[in-house]
Amino acid sequence: MVILYLSISWILFFIAGEDALVGDWVNFIYFASTTASTVGYGDVSPSTTQGRLVAALWFFPGAVLIFTAILSKLAGFVLERVRRMSEGLGDFDDLKGATVIIGYQAERTSRMISDIVAGQDDDKDIVILSDHKNVQIPEGAQFVHSERLDAEDGLHRAAIRRAAKVLVYTETDAQTFNVCLAVREINSDAVVAAYFLDKNTASRAEKFANIRAIVSTSTEMLVRAVQDPGAGLVLMALSAAGYKSTIYSGLVSGSKEVFSRGVEEAIRKSGATLIAVGESSGVEPTFSPFPKILKPGAVIFYIAKFRLDAVTWDEIIHRA
Repeated sequence: MVILYLSISWILFFIAGEDALVGDWVNFIYFASTTASTVGYGDVSPSTTQGRLVAALWFFPGAVLIFTAILSKLAGFVLERVRRMSEGLGDFDDLKGATVIIGYQAERTSRMISDIVAGQDDDKDIVILSDHKNVQIPEGAQFVHSERLDAEDGLHRAAIRRAAKVLVYTETDAQTFNVCLAVREINSDAVVAAYFLDKNTASRAEKFANIRAIVSTSTEMLVRAVQDPGAGLVLMALSAAGYKSTIYSGLVSGSKEVFSRGVEEAIRKSGATLIAVGESSGVEPTFSPFPKILKPGAVIFYIAKFRLDAVTWDEIIHRA
C-alpha cells in the first residue's frame, strides 16, 4: 500500500513539473517522511501551482492517513506482545542455552534467581514456568504460564527443548517427579536438578529421569542447630552464591589423569580451598584424604569468594 501510494505520488509530482522533489529519491523520501509525520520542516516543498494542488488534495491527506494506520498497527502489535508476555503466553521455544525454573514460590524463586546470577556460570537467559498467573517476575527473568507444569506445550514455550539447565521446585514430590520425566522426554542433554521431600521418590527420579535430586535436609539441619550451634548458618552460607564464600565445582577436563595434591596446591594459590572430589557427576564425593589420582571427568569441589573463571581453571588442571 505504501509503495503504491508513493509511486502514484511520484508520478503526479513528475507531471506537475516538481523536478526538485522527483529528481532525487532521497529528497522525495525526506519530503514524504516529514509530511507523513506532520513535522513539516518546509525546507523541501512543492514550488509550482500544480505541485501544491497535488500536495494539498492528494499527498498531505494520504500521507497522514497511511502514517497513522502504520503507527496504529505497530502499537497494536507491541501492546499485544506485552500483554502476552505479562500473562505468561510468550513463546521462547527457540531460545538456546537458557536456565529454566519450573515451579514458583515468590520469595524462594527470587532467591534462586539471585543465586543463579551470583554464581557467574554464564546464565544469561532465565525463564520461569509456573501454573500460577499472579507471579512477581524478578528483574532479568521471563515468565511462561501453563495450566500443567508437565504439559508439552508449556515446556516447549519455556525453552526446555534447548535449555542448558533446569531447576524443578514444585509443590509436591509427585508433581516434581512427573515434570522431571516430561523434561527428559524433550531434552536429554540439559542438566536437571530437582527438589524432593521424600528420599525414595528422589532416588526413583534419579534413576528414571537421569537428574540430580536434592532431598530436604530440614530434619538434619534441626538436629545440627541443637548439637552444633551455628552449623546451620554456615551450611546455608556455603550454599548461597551471593555470600562471601560459596561451594563451587569444576571438572577435570582433557584426557590425562592429574594428581589431587597438585590440584589442591593450584586451587590454594588461586585463593580457593579444595574440600571434596567425586569420580564423576552425581557420585558421592570423597573428602580428605583425597584419592591420589583424579581421572578425566572427575568433579572437584572448592570454596571461594567467586567462581574461578575458565582460563584460571584450565591453568589449574594443566599445572596439576
